[in-house]
Amino acid sequence: MSLEALKKKAKQALMAGKYENALKLYTELHKNDEKDLRIFTKVAEMREKTGDSKGAVRAYTAIAKAYADDGFVVQAIAINKLILRLDPEQTEIKEKLRDLSTERGDNWAISTIAPHGATSDIQASPTDKAKLSFERTPLLSGLAGKELDDFIESLELKEYAAGDVIYEANEISNALFLIGMGAVRLETKGIRGSQQVFSRLGEGDFFGELSFMNKEPHQNSAIAESDVSLLIIHRKVFDEWVEKHPSIHDTVEDFYRRRVLARILAITPIFEGIPQDARIPLAQQFSLSFFHDGDVIIKEGDVESTFYLIRSGKVRISTKEVVLGNLGEGSFFGEVSMLTSKPRTATVTAIGSVELLTLTRDKFDAIAKDFPTVRKVVEAYLKQRVINTIKTLKDKK
Repeated sequence: MSLEALKKKAKQALMAGKYENALKLYTELHKNDEKDLRIFTKVAEMREKTGDSKGAVRAYTAIAKAYADDGFVVQAIAINKLILRLDPEQTEIKEKLRDLSTERGDNWAISTIAPHGATSDIQASPTDKAKLSFERTPLLSGLAGKELDDFIESLELKEYAAGDVIYEANEISNALFLIGMGAVRLETKGIRGSQQVFSRLGEGDFFGELSFMNKEPHQNSAIAESDVSLLIIHRKVFDEWVEKHPSIHDTVEDFYRRRVLARILAITPIFEGIPQDARIPLAQQFSLSFFHDGDVIIKEGDVESTFYLIRSGKVRISTKEVVLGNLGEGSFFGEVSMLTSKPRTATVTAIGSVELLTLTRDKFDAIAKDFPTVRKVVEAYLKQRVINTIKTLKDKK
């Protein structure tokens, strides 16, 4: 039987609740590749489900050690949580993590978050390739000894099956989610109404920071792409740790900014025809500008050709005669002057705090040259806005 067929059979046995059979199949898979910790985790899980708690603890302990030795700190913490659930007296992994934090110093915590678009021609194992693309994160750095123990203790472990909704758009949650095991996808509703996947996350990544940082409902949905174990950091715990370690807040803020950008690229129609892996490099051509409530961003009659994309907040579009409407996150404006070189046809004013991504005509032309659909989308919106403006002015009369 091929490995793929064996994996399929093991999964079917698990889904059917035939845990004894699933244990035999996953054990066979593990013998074939003892370095595959995901398979080894399934063996431990099946031991737990068949009532062999001691065997499960032994397996989980070996897995956690392997993760910790390779620098997969978050995964080791998640497995440690599973061990403590079965045997609260088991402290070996906690001690292992404490020793690592002391041995490696401030940069001991390594995350599995790879830079966008990172590639490598180096011939290496999947694990080695992953390690080559790591970024260090201060999320756990600086924690050692009892502080580290207390932080790990404060994390809540929660498990979801593949396909489960972790949270939906407009839900309110006061927590930050850290992926210990498995994979999660983030979806948002585009301007055209369809669901768009704007981020796929793996072990070591965290999410939920948009709602967490803004203290507002989630703007997107989070769905388990596989069976997933999440480490949950609640608001009270986070605030306590930020007070002791301000860098934790900076890390979450940085990811908040990146995730907002990824979401904007998913819902903005001008990026629809651009491959997902090309969106981030293109977005880096934009500059970021900030405006406060009442600030005039562009003024009717001015001669200027900057193109604007709303990253967060709202703006009001008006002429001397009438208010044409408001635009929000993911919308764009300034296309008329950019495409026609004519003076601005409307005034745009910030409503509250606004973050805008701006693009000069030269950079827009360079992007449109490589991706002609960008210009087509903007031109189509220009025509529709002219129609809408004429209609609004007629209705005003």
